[in-house]
Amino acid sequence: MPRCEVHPVERVVPLHLRPTTSELPLPLPAGVMRAVVVSQVLFTAGNVLTTGGFLYYYADAFGPSAFQFSFLLILPELAESVGFLARPLSRWIGSRKRTWMACLLGARLFALGVPLMAAPVLASGDAWPFEILVMWVAGWYLLQGIAYACFISWLSDLMPQTSWGRLFARRKMAMLGIMLVVPVAAGLLRREWANQLPEQQQLLTYVSIFLLGNILVMASVLPMRRLPESAAGHGSDGDTDANTDTPEQLARRTAKVVWEAVTHRSFRWILLHGWWLSFAQGLTQAAFFRYQTRVLGLSIETYYVLSGLMLALQLPLTAWAGRLSDRGWDKPVLFGSVTAVSGAMVFWLAATPERWWLLSGAYAVWGLFGFVNICGRNLMLKLAPRGDNMAHVSLFRQVGGLCAAVAGLLGGLWLDRLTNAGATLAIAGYALGPFQIVFSASFVGRLTAGLWVLPIRVSDDRPPSHEDEKAD
Repeated sequence: MPRCEVHPVERVVPLHLRPTTSELPLPLPAGVMRAVVVSQVLFTAGNVLTTGGFLYYYADAFGPSAFQFSFLLILPELAESVGFLARPLSRWIGSRKRTWMACLLGARLFALGVPLMAAPVLASGDAWPFEILVMWVAGWYLLQGIAYACFISWLSDLMPQTSWGRLFARRKMAMLGIMLVVPVAAGLLRREWANQLPEQQQLLTYVSIFLLGNILVMASVLPMRRLPESAAGHGSDGDTDANTDTPEQLARRTAKVVWEAVTHRSFRWILLHGWWLSFAQGLTQAAFFRYQTRVLGLSIETYYVLSGLMLALQLPLTAWAGRLSDRGWDKPVLFGSVTAVSGAMVFWLAATPERWWLLSGAYAVWGLFGFVNICGRNLMLKLAPRGDNMAHVSLFRQVGGLCAAVAGLLGGLWLDRLTNAGATLAIAGYALGPFQIVFSASFVGRLTAGLWVLPIRVSDDRPPSHEDEKAD
């Protein structure tokens, strides 16, 4: 006999008593993590197909000058420095989530202009000016810088602070896993396909890769679309009054937030740490590439093997870093790992054409960036106000990228001058050539970067939040 079921009468809730979007309960942490991981897999798979070697080898086919190509190398960091616009733009739109989606998709529309550059080459053999390609890339990264700041701020609001370590560690692990496999596999497939085409038609392989990459990045918004705008009581997304502010008011308030961030004691120290480390690392951008290829004679296959070693080691260390971060160990782990990772420069100083294999030690030590990347950003987020931290993310990440870009230019110019002058420097009985001089300067910067972390007090009050400010 079937069981009789009693269905409760549905209670109708008046509209004025129904919860708003920002008052709805957050999805379970597992649901947020799953959406973030799937989104990151799609984004990274598409991003590695449209950046790095694929972009630079494609751009080189248009015959840029040395200066034009070096400018293209630092353009992403330069363009993404406009991430400061994330806060006023998202408050004007009224949603970090919608701002992220709009800017990410807009960035990819600009990125579509890059493969479009191949159209006249494939058709007639003539090429458009290289400056047009630079304009497409600039627009792409201008919008992507804003999207990144909104995305990290939004994610930090969707999970409790005690789960940030696991959230960002799993996101990073998804990124590393894709970076281990996709670039090498896509590179080998592209080479096989290109070998079967006439020389003029080989650009078609890059065009196809770019189009596929753009599709994957655009699809990365789909897993995130059902997540709420923000947690109740934390985000500025629900502040509809902010939408009525003039651009001048929004810019003035953002400038106030930036000032309060850089004058806050502990947050200032984490910024100085990030900027110092970025500059020290950027100093060797040109030197590393030239030393590997022109002095040590490393093939691209060897480079991929060494990079794979680094990424493979970062995977388990990233997971470990997430657990340590959630237990409040960000500061000591960051100090220890950033100091230890500077030891990679010892292998660069010791490597010679006969002992090129010593570089494997440098790439192995760089696996410790699994700790640096997670604990550094999480410590920054814990020192910033909840829900109103887009300007703080931009200060840490985008200004750090700008420091790396400037250092990259200065390092390249310095290396050229040292090389042209045949400069040498004797230290403790060792004669250092131009490359070793640049490596040594970078080594000192990397080794001392951890000192800026020591004065940080995690218990300090955070910089004030302005999420509830009203129109003037």
